[in-house]
Amino acid sequence: MFRDIRKNKFFNRRTFFVGGAQAGLSAILVARLGYLQIIKHEEYSIQSDSNSIKPIIRPAGRGIVFDRNGKPLTENKDNYSLYLYLEDKKDIDKLVENLASTLDLDEIAQKQFYEKITKAKRRSMISLLSNISWDDVARLEANSYKLPGTSIESGVIRSYPYAYETAHCVGYVSLPNEKEINDNEKNLFMHPAFRLGKSGLERSFDDHLRGKYGVKYVEVNAFERPIRTISTRDAVIGSDLRLTIDLELQKLATKLMQEKSGSIVLMDVKSGEILTYVSSPSFDPNNFVEGISQEYWGQLNQDPRKPLSNKPISAIYPPGSTFKLMVALAALENGFNPASRFNCPGYFQYGKRRFHCWEEKGHGAMDMLNGIKHSCNVYFFNVANQIGFEKIAEVAKRFGYGEKFDISMYGSRSGAVPNEEWKKRVFKQPWVGGDTLNAAIGQGFVLSTPLQMAVIASRMANGGIPIKPYLIKNHNTQKQFEELRNYKLIKNDNHLNLVLEGMNKVVNEPGGTAYYRRIIEAGFEMAGKTGTSQVISKRESEMTRAEIAMNANQNHALFVGFAPVSNPKFAVSVVVEHGKSGSGAAAPIAHDLLLEAQRIYKEKEIFL
Repeated sequence: MFRDIRKNKFFNRRTFFVGGAQAGLSAILVARLGYLQIIKHEEYSIQSDSNSIKPIIRPAGRGIVFDRNGKPLTENKDNYSLYLYLEDKKDIDKLVENLASTLDLDEIAQKQFYEKITKAKRRSMISLLSNISWDDVARLEANSYKLPGTSIESGVIRSYPYAYETAHCVGYVSLPNEKEINDNEKNLFMHPAFRLGKSGLERSFDDHLRGKYGVKYVEVNAFERPIRTISTRDAVIGSDLRLTIDLELQKLATKLMQEKSGSIVLMDVKSGEILTYVSSPSFDPNNFVEGISQEYWGQLNQDPRKPLSNKPISAIYPPGSTFKLMVALAALENGFNPASRFNCPGYFQYGKRRFHCWEEKGHGAMDMLNGIKHSCNVYFFNVANQIGFEKIAEVAKRFGYGEKFDISMYGSRSGAVPNEEWKKRVFKQPWVGGDTLNAAIGQGFVLSTPLQMAVIASRMANGGIPIKPYLIKNHNTQKQFEELRNYKLIKNDNHLNLVLEGMNKVVNEPGGTAYYRRIIEAGFEMAGKTGTSQVISKRESEMTRAEIAMNANQNHALFVGFAPVSNPKFAVSVVVEHGKSGSGAAAPIAHDLLLEAQRIYKEKEIFL
């Protein structure tokens, strides 16, 4: 009995201690739970939500680019895309196989999927497919159980309805590369639907066109797959952009340059507005939006005609005989008598060297007007030899040669107006008399862009008023033009009028180098100057087949002009690469474009 009493006491003591320990642990657990649920509730609630609720960036639709008359040059099309989330490891081979069988895709499409996935790098999700049709959306939804980590999202995609007409002017958007990703907006830049302006005005005005992104908050499951939408903040579409380009004239200019390499720039001579801006050959910017294929990229880069080059601002050519207009103006500005005559036997003897005229048999006696009309090299050799090239260079720079014009696009070049200091700096050689003679006819070291040629033609046609070229519509152009009247580029209006008369003779008098390209409609006549830009010849053995096919040894054909003669409204520069002669290849294009421009705007004011 005594033993039983001792055993019960021992058992009760043990029970007491165990119970006390349990109670203590329970108290600690209750206290911890209270701490977590009451004191730390907000903090852990936020963490819990962050694990189950994910923000999905929604890039904004870009602003629309319009022509001068309100016609859209870009579109934002509704679009369904198939996104792949890359946070978790997946059987990519099986996923691509299932996707291919679901949509009946060939091996090329499957290869493209692999390329997109392997190039994703830092991206958390990528777009595998865009512009998915309703039928394919239904098939993908029905087979979603075989496509883990994928999601179909609606959005917009940039489109260019006039692709070849506006490629170099409007430009294009595409996925940002690693170097372009903005760390401050990393989530936006890494989104598969985000596009960055890569060329043309899309690049220059990217911030203006881009707008403000939206956010969609979604609840996700353990596999990071969206289950339902919690809330959204709508994106704000970007601001629109209105250009000076006239779409109808742009389409005509593009057609006129079909199968040719070169450029056309048509300007309003008073406002400086650019009505057509064509670089040929062109390309399809729609192929860049979703990422360009290696095949198309190779085609563009291997084409010797350089379709990716923005030729109006970045291609430089010797201006050829169009530069003779500057020689004539410089001579008049420095007291030269335009009635002075020089005989052209077909060459100009300078020391032991002969500099030839394009007319081998010679032009005979030439004064200034006839020198311009017939584009006589020998006449301008004599003039330049008398006044020196420094005076010519000064006038040429005044009118716009050597000037880099800002038309809100990257890649503009300034060309070159050489002189003695320039040659010493660039070539470490002194200026010689032969340099003056070559430069006097727009060859040698003189280089200019097609945009410069159009601006110079505009400044001559408007009476020497230094207008600037514009691609963005500005409603204050008339006021700006009136203010610029006080800053004329010439000392004497009669000097410029005489040169303009020579340009009229080039086109509208028998014997003029562009006489057979004249506009015969009364009141619509054009004036201008033909030119031939020399090309450094290659041996045929050094040329590619493509270069041989495009006559790469032939000189470039140039024409600058304006219309109508009586009251100029439009000026144009046309460059046809390897077109042989300005009168044969470039002047006919100027004829058609200037005539149509006048017909369209006949009843309208020049400032629109």
